[in-house]
Order: sequence, then C-alpha cells, then structure tokens
Amino acid sequence: MSGIPAYKNFANVYKKEYLISLYNQTIHSNTASGIDRMVKRVFDKNLETHLNIINRKVLSGTYKFTAYKEKLFIKNKTSFPRVISIPTIRDKIVLKGLHKVIQESFSIKQPLVQSVIGALKKELPNYDSFIKIDIKSFYDNINHNILISKLSKKIRKPLVKNLIMNAIRTPTVSKNHSKNDCLFSNCVGVPQGLSISNVLAEVFFQDLDRRNKSKKDYKYFRYVDDILILCKEKDIMKIRNKIFSDIEVNHKLSINKSKCNHGKINHTGFDFLGYRVTTLNSKGKIGLTIKKTTKLKFEKSIVDMFIRYHHSSTISAREFIFYLNNKITGSISNKVNGNSTNEKKYGWVFFYSQIDDINIFHHFDWFIKKLITDFNKQQNFQGLEIKNFVKTYYEIIYNRSETKYIHRPDILSLEEEKFLLRDTFNVKDRFLKDEEQINRIYYAKVYKPIKLLEQDVQDIS
Repeated sequence: MSGIPAYKNFANVYKKEYLISLYNQTIHSNTASGIDRMVKRVFDKNLETHLNIINRKVLSGTYKFTAYKEKLFIKNKTSFPRVISIPTIRDKIVLKGLHKVIQESFSIKQPLVQSVIGALKKELPNYDSFIKIDIKSFYDNINHNILISKLSKKIRKPLVKNLIMNAIRTPTVSKNHSKNDCLFSNCVGVPQGLSISNVLAEVFFQDLDRRNKSKKDYKYFRYVDDILILCKEKDIMKIRNKIFSDIEVNHKLSINKSKCNHGKINHTGFDFLGYRVTTLNSKGKIGLTIKKTTKLKFEKSIVDMFIRYHHSSTISAREFIFYLNNKITGSISNKVNGNSTNEKKYGWVFFYSQIDDINIFHHFDWFIKKLITDFNKQQNFQGLEIKNFVKTYYEIIYNRSETKYIHRPDILSLEEEKFLLRDTFNVKDRFLKDEEQINRIYYAKVYKPIKLLEQDVQDIS
C-alpha cells in the first residue's frame, strides 16, 4: 500500500478483510491483556463483533481507546522505573493499523541495532573523536503541537491525525484502577509500549536526521533517542552546540548534560547501544567489545540457570540443556510475537555479533565448562550436546541463512513438536491430544522463554 495517499491507505487498513490479517499477525495466545483483562480465547468468541466495531468506529471518527494498563520496568536499582503502557486487544489491532499507515506515509524503515552498529564500525577509522547526546526522558516530553505539525506534512485528513493523537493522549492507569477514578488526558509525551511509539519517534526526528546525515565533516547516528556523532577533535564544540540548539529550540526537548559525553576515541572510548568502543588490548587498535558490567550481568544470568537446575527436582537434564543451548545460540523465529512476516533474531551472540573482541566468546565457553564442573554435573549431561559460543558466532557471521546449528522453533511439524514436548519436557500424552493443546504448550515451553533472551541485551534504550 506504500506510495498511495495516507487517507486511502488508512481506509484500506481498516477494512474488515485487512483487520483479520492484522489480528492474525499481531495477536497470539500469549498476548498480554489490557486493563479489561480480556485474553485471546475470550476475544476470539466475538472476533467478528470486535472487528466490525473497529471498522465502523475508526472510519466514522468515533473510536475511543480504553485506558492503558501500567507495567513498570526496572532497568537497575539506581534508576526510576519506566512505565510501559499495555493496550487492550482491540486497541492493539487499531494501533497496529496506525503503525502501518504512519510508517508507509513517511517511508520509515526503522533500523536494527546491528545496522546502526555496522555503519558506525565502518566509519570509525575516519574520525578521532566522538560526541554522545543524552535526551532527558525523551518519550515523556515529546511536544504534541510539534508532533502534529510534523505529521501534517504527510497526513492531512483530521480523521487520521485525530486517531493518532487520541492514541497518545489516552492515559495509563494501574491494574487496580477503578472505573470511578478520574482520568486525565496526556497533554505531552508518547506512552511507551505502543506499536506506534517508535515510529512516532522517527517522525519527530526526521528533520533532525536529514539536517545532520547530509554533513560531510562528521557522521551522525541515531537510534530512537540515542545520538552519537563521530567527528574531528577540533570540531567537537561547534557540532555539539549546533545539535544541542536544534534539539532544545526546534524540538522543545531537554538535554541531560550530565550524561552527555565527548572526547578522543583512543583516550576515553564510549558506549553506544550496548557496545563499548575502545582500544582493544588484544588487537592494539580501536574496536568494538562489550562493557565489563554487561559481561558480568550475562555471567550471572547463566549462574542463575545452573542454581535453579541444581535445586530443582522437576527439571530434567535434557530440559536444562535445551534452555542452556537456547541461551548460547539464541533463536531465529517469526512466531515469538505473533506471526510476523520477517524472521527475528533473539539472543546475546546475535546482538553482539559485531564485536571485534572474539576472546569474549571463548571466555563464555570456558565459563560454562567451569560451571558444569563446579556444580558437579558431568554425569548428568553425558550424551547431551552442549552448544558453543564461538561456533555460534561463526555461524552467524558466515552461515546465518543456512545454519542448522542455531535454534529455529518454527520449522518443526506438529508431530515433531509433540515429540519434543514429550521427550524433552516430559509432557504427558493426555495433554497433547489435539493441535490446540500442542500449540499452547509448545508456545509456553519453547516460544515464551525465547522472549526472556531479550533481557540479556537490555542495556540499550
């Protein structure tokens, strides 16, 4: 639908037939319920009615979003919790439609972290200095008037703009919220956790990106609200002050100056999107590695797995190794978050596959062998294959599309899924009588834990 006017795209997206497709892509058996607590199996009983309501109310301009359910995400013990907004299932479908309309209207291709890091790595030899810019509470402080102005460049129909603004003005409430409590619309900011949040951030910063990406004397990188500049040392203050002014004056956002940083790369190095850029001792030149705290955090998560297994009377050795291997290789799937059209890569090695310091992967292979000895599990794991970080890294770099070494949960037939559940997880045959039962348990045992792999790379925004 790209290349057609926003309103025509909007009208097509909210047709009944297209809504069914959006529903199948977006909503799966483990979709989190909103404040109404409605889960998929209940929603399915009246699917036709729900989709008719969306179609009729969205196109007539009378659709109202239900208050979002609050979920607090705590990054670490020193930071304030981040509020994630969880919509109802019906609102999720509407928001997914809006995401498509906005994305195609503005020709937005949201980059992967790996693409940004890859471009950064390529440019590192050309510059000696860097500037890192930290925006204070970016999502919470997006100015609605500025956002409307930017949306109006491609989306002119009030019907479409009003639905977008209603979505971001809908309040977020705790799960103990009562219907009698007063609600106040958000007059500033974009709730985090909505499918339109990141694409609106891209719209908000498109002009800033355009102004800076065309410059010849420095290289500009942005991932959501993380901004990095590679430049020459003599140009640091000039570039820094110009971009500060653009963000503060033109975008009405505050710079967190205490968290901004600049300097020579070979003197101080810098962190960006979970990576550490510094002079590597093993190579004697500037390259990419990971922060020491990130490495320690990942080690702790592996130790925690061994402790849980060691003290469990229900987890078999085969089940433990299945999850350990999944943590080592990561997974390739398009079904973890519904039925996506694109395969997504999950896991620590996938995320850090751009590093130049391969010794880290050797270290983790040694670390797992040490834990097996420390916990005295050599006998338990006899005959079971334990995967390898170094091999995983080389498979990702040289054989990603063809590899059979990395976990691909989507490729199993129903009979193979049933065998895995029985053989690895000791699920009894009486719970595996029909396709629905198998799919539900397979999702809980196989797909749901893959989501947890993203916790290993939560150093990024």
